[in-house]
Amino acid sequence: MHLMSGVIIESSRTGDIRLLHEDDRYLIVSKPAGLLVHRTPLDAHEPENLKDLLKAHISGRIDPVHRLDKPTSGVIVFGKDAEAINACKTQFEARKTDKSYLAVVRGHVDHEGCIGKPLPKGITGPPKLSRTSYASVATCDLPYPVTRYESARLSLVQCEPHTGRYHQIRLHFRHFRHPIIGDSQHGDKHQNRAFTEFTGLPGLLLHARSFAFDHVEGGRLHVTAAVPPSWNALDLHAKWNLEPYRTESALHSPNPRLPGQSPEDSAP
Repeated sequence: MHLMSGVIIESSRTGDIRLLHEDDRYLIVSKPAGLLVHRTPLDAHEPENLKDLLKAHISGRIDPVHRLDKPTSGVIVFGKDAEAINACKTQFEARKTDKSYLAVVRGHVDHEGCIGKPLPKGITGPPKLSRTSYASVATCDLPYPVTRYESARLSLVQCEPHTGRYHQIRLHFRHFRHPIIGDSQHGDKHQNRAFTEFTGLPGLLLHARSFAFDHVEGGRLHVTAAVPPSWNALDLHAKWNLEPYRTESALHSPNPRLPGQSPEDSAP
């Protein structure tokens, strides 16, 4: 039995889990921030995780085909069989998937560019080539003091990781001196505290907006997830219009992406 796209299929302690797409080979949902994707030894104390919550509704096998940090919200893909899972994982290794994120960062970013700082593939290990493209969406100044500054400058950016390193986007924006707001590991603790006190919005402001890959049965699947409802506070305080980012969709193109082609180009 397949579930209907766009419905809430389960609720966790941190928010609702929304279905984005389901077929015989894949299940794709929007994960709330603060929820683990699956059980890990490092987080054995956590009472719930996304995989176990989904298995209460889905018969048969489901396994995630990629990572999404616990504090990050957005698109996460599960495969239903070994062939589907391995096909997607192989695309990750070959850098044939397309991922797009939204992030709120410290400071004004009013341009586009690419961060190329090498990073380890895991928590430790030798640094390897790592690239994250970014583009400015909006900027603002909020009227609250942070350390010696009388106001806070923030930016909404769209970023696309071209490699898959541990905490890549978070580490790259720290290196860029524009750490992501709410990042307790790599961010600015003074800015994080002041931002939460002013807006009432806690946690990491990083959202996996879209994901595209070649479906194991042919064609290319491009899925988008709406920003979390908690981001409504940004409309109020930053005066940003986030309405274009509250849409959700799943488009299955009959043809795989060609080299150099964007996922939108291959969408029907």
